[in-house]
Amino acid sequence: MAMAGRRLTRAASSGAQSQAMGLLQEAREEMSWEAAIRIFLGGWAADHPGIRPTTLEHYREQLVNRIAAFAAERGIASVQDFDRNDLRAFVVWLGGFVTTNGKPLTPRGKDMALATAKRFLGWLYQERMLPEDIAAHVGTYRLDTDPEPKATPGTDLEKVLSSLDLSRPTGVRNLAMIHLMAFCGLRVSELVGLNASDLDLEEGRVRVKAETSKVRRRRFVDLPLTLDNGREVVKPEVAELMASWLRLRSRACPHLGEEDALFVRLGPNQFAFGTSETEHTNAKARPPGERLTTDAVRTILKRLAVEAGVDPHLMTPHRLRHYFGLSSAMAGVPTTALMRAMGHRSPIMTARYSEFADAERRWAFARADITNGIRLPGTR
Repeated sequence: MAMAGRRLTRAASSGAQSQAMGLLQEAREEMSWEAAIRIFLGGWAADHPGIRPTTLEHYREQLVNRIAAFAAERGIASVQDFDRNDLRAFVVWLGGFVTTNGKPLTPRGKDMALATAKRFLGWLYQERMLPEDIAAHVGTYRLDTDPEPKATPGTDLEKVLSSLDLSRPTGVRNLAMIHLMAFCGLRVSELVGLNASDLDLEEGRVRVKAETSKVRRRRFVDLPLTLDNGREVVKPEVAELMASWLRLRSRACPHLGEEDALFVRLGPNQFAFGTSETEHTNAKARPPGERLTTDAVRTILKRLAVEAGVDPHLMTPHRLRHYFGLSSAMAGVPTTALMRAMGHRSPIMTARYSEFADAERRWAFARADITNGIRLPGTR
């Protein structure tokens, strides 16, 4: 009765257009949150061909654990009974929300939860499953401060690199993966999406395909470069590392071609080469030459950190990417160049790294001394 009363009250105060929408709404069955979320995810995937399953799963978790949980607390069983006032109350609710580990949501977490809810409600309105566009009545969170990018400390990165056993194929493979994340800024999804043909040692660059990129744009990322007689060349150590992994990959998995995965799982038949015992055990259930997953890369980094005596929370794919961004900004790489390398949509995202390189930026301006050669008037 309470839900029906809310609906009648809303319909009575909305005018002719709202009444027309109300007739359409009455023709539909009341839709549960679970059903609405399922329909939204299916429709969103159809509207955005190529969207990654991980992105859809992220949307699902955000909707189930945030707005659907709020609706359950308020006793709003049907999505059609959720109105603009409920959405405003949801914003307030997010302010006091506590996660499972007992911590409040960060400003970015609140913004993400609200943005996903608005995307969900807006899509339902466009598909005529809701009588009004309630998402238009609430703005987004204002993020006036952007947290400092949390990068892997250079000393910890060196410890992990020096602990790798390069007599083992897995050691060479892991070193190559860390290079592409820490010194080229690749996202973990972009890393595991690489094929052997995407690594061009002659040009000294890596091709990130649009289907594996977060922003759905193809880009080329240079391998770590250095100057040799005034020319930009790939650092010899890096070129040799990548060539070594390609040789080992071909030897360990001769059935793989240029259009197959660059970074693969090594199976029991490669154990004689020196594969780790952990991977040897897991490989019994999974075939050699299988493309590594993002979870597998995270697990490998965690194990390497523990073996090197480093906090595994500091050795994650995204912290390695932040290391690339911060180190490049500190070295004076222009924001536009860094933006292209990291695959950002907006220079605002890239500018975060420069904001936390104040000392280096001051040093760069001092070295440039743009007033040099200009006669400056004195005050005396």
